Amino acid sequence: MKKFFLSSTITVFASVLTVFGLFSFNSSFAAAPEGYPARPITVICCYGKGGGSDQAVDAIVGPAAKIMNAKINKINITGGGGLNCLPEFLQAPADGYTLLQHIDTLPSRYVEGRIDLNPVTDLEALVIMNVAPTMLFINADDERFQTDGVPDFDKLVEYAKQEEGKLTVSNINIPMELVSMGVVENHFGFKSRQVLTGKSAERFGAVIGGQLDVLMEQPGDVSKYVEGGNLKPILALWPTRFELYPDTKALGSDYGLDWEPLLRFRGMFLRKGTPPEIVEYLAEVFAEAYRSEDHQEFVKRKSLDIVDSFRSREDTTKILEDSVGVYIDAFRELGLPVREGL
Repeated sequence: MKKFFLSSTITVFASVLTVFGLFSFNSSFAAAPEGYPARPITVICCYGKGGGSDQAVDAIVGPAAKIMNAKINKINITGGGGLNCLPEFLQAPADGYTLLQHIDTLPSRYVEGRIDLNPVTDLEALVIMNVAPTMLFINADDERFQTDGVPDFDKLVEYAKQEEGKLTVSNINIPMELVSMGVVENHFGFKSRQVLTGKSAERFGAVIGGQLDVLMEQPGDVSKYVEGGNLKPILALWPTRFELYPDTKALGSDYGLDWEPLLRFRGMFLRKGTPPEIVEYLAEVFAEAYRSEDHQEFVKRKSLDIVDSFRSREDTTKILEDSVGVYIDAFRELGLPVREGL
């Protein structure tokens, strides 16, 4: 079987995976630029209240505001798959008073031509504060894919291979998840029927209620359903098993797929052209806010410590640069549109 593109071309996320849990912070903290901030700062969150991005903003801006002794407001501008927020952000002056909180869809939507904002050349990265791997989950009572009460991915693959589209997958119409499911399908040689919805409750409920077979999701977003006995993890889309779920097989160590996984990440950004002293100061502020006690409690509570969830300004910039290349290769392999000139 031909290896999927990720097995050979994606080396670019090595910076995401390097030395799990071992990152350092600069012990010296820069003073605020003279006169900054002179008024409240606004963070534009591109997703709805109560969702993962909204919670991530709340968790980090509280400690950041304390560090800066300044007020930080949050506004939610939703719609368009996280794109409706961009016009207001791009219309704001590049003065350090308007921040954008966004996710890994920025490079993918740029590559497919949905947005003209190039995340590499049009943004200043500050920090990635959430890094979440992807897993597959089944209904905890679904005995078709279990052996002696333990989820058995081999049984799921056997079922999926019976006919194209027999296995149904509850997923979201975001490139990272679609490409990741493509990795699984190509590696094991089956084709599922994916049912796509942006509403978390519907996505989770379809598997919990037995309407669909499998849920693709980040562990932290469904941890309460796993703890409550509604869902069970059946596959980690990761090189190794997670300590949190030691009985759940991984694509790498258990099934021999040599690749670097795509990740859900949430970060903070400024417009290109923001004074460099403000960019560097805010990058240090958010790094300090990340390691604050309050924020670390949030990280643990949301299972965002499964892998190292912090990326510095430099690492975030590198991830944006590399991920554009990742999605170019991925979209071409899957026959998806790629913007002209790339």
